[in-house]
Amino acid sequence: MRGVSVARPPNGVYFLKTAVEVRAFINLLKKFRGYATTLITLYINGERPMPDVLTLLRSEWSTASNIKDKTTRTHVQDTLERIVNNLKGEAKAPENGMAVFAGFHMINPGNYEWVYYVVVPPQPIYTFKYICDTAFHTEILEDMIKSSVAYGIIVVERGEAVLAVLRGGQYEVLKTVQFFVPGKHSAGGQSANRYKRQTEHLAEVFYKLVAEEANKVFLSMPALKGLIVAGPGPTKEDFLEEGGLDYRLKDKILAVVSACCANEYGVKEAIMNAQEQLKESEYVKAKELMDRVMYYAVKKSEYMVYGKENVMRALDMGIADVVVVAEELGEDAVLDVVMRGDSKGVKVEVVPKGVEEGKTLVQAFGGYVALLNTPAWVLEQQAASAATS
Repeated sequence: MRGVSVARPPNGVYFLKTAVEVRAFINLLKKFRGYATTLITLYINGERPMPDVLTLLRSEWSTASNIKDKTTRTHVQDTLERIVNNLKGEAKAPENGMAVFAGFHMINPGNYEWVYYVVVPPQPIYTFKYICDTAFHTEILEDMIKSSVAYGIIVVERGEAVLAVLRGGQYEVLKTVQFFVPGKHSAGGQSANRYKRQTEHLAEVFYKLVAEEANKVFLSMPALKGLIVAGPGPTKEDFLEEGGLDYRLKDKILAVVSACCANEYGVKEAIMNAQEQLKESEYVKAKELMDRVMYYAVKKSEYMVYGKENVMRALDMGIADVVVVAEELGEDAVLDVVMRGDSKGVKVEVVPKGVEEGKTLVQAFGGYVALLNTPAWVLEQQAASAATS
């Protein structure tokens, strides 16, 4: 496809590791269009015997001979033939299954380009599906992103609360709850006692309202792995004691931490203060990765290069230990680096858009960083040699 340049690994199979990579691949696939129903999507569930798959594809090839339109018939049969030739050496699908996207992309009528991608996703494919259409079907991959591990976040202060979810590399505020709970006042005597009782009652009503909303939001999340409860002072503990949070959610509480306020800043602070408990989330991993990049930039700059040209040269030379790329650069750039890294056996890490450090990666380093296993002067020496030759 014109404008899309993605390095292909030697075996033609893309092993996707994160939700960011899956999302980039989905966006790439959505750019392709076929002449009539000529683009083939094939989902193969894990450990499925390949001979069974090939039998179905050969049967579909025979059925396609009945298609009246010559261009459609030719494209479908040619695509099926090529898929069969590529898969027939395999005994069975990988453990997580595989998805094949193949066909002739129509650049314009009469001008077509062959497209062939085989994807092994980070989560298992449980179904076998063959689809012929004008576009590739990415719904199963999209469901994987939606069903990826989620962490619920409740930030509560007196009279205000926010419910958020951390999924993949991004957090999202789902709901805010507000309720009038008066603060302290200067009245004395019986008035003070009465006012205190009223305030405590209103606070209890508020906590129950927050718990009710949290139960609705988080109990309907099948992929919820854990819950972080945060807030200033004792409000978070008071909420857990008086709010009536469902026991199933209480069992999922990973940490109770401090946070300044019940808004987006409070959500960020809650994530930061619960990093140890959230260390498996892509968001926290990305932050730790960027901490490592900044450490190299300050303390080990001779073992780091940045900018697309330098990073790609380090990758091609085999002196890159880890390559870091920003999702903000777009799916074409991300996939190009990921697949080139796969072909060279180099680990590639993608910093998601939702992480603030991703902006630092773009603004300070052009979106590309390589941490090296040999000093950067090797690259400079090679560039100088190339210039004089």
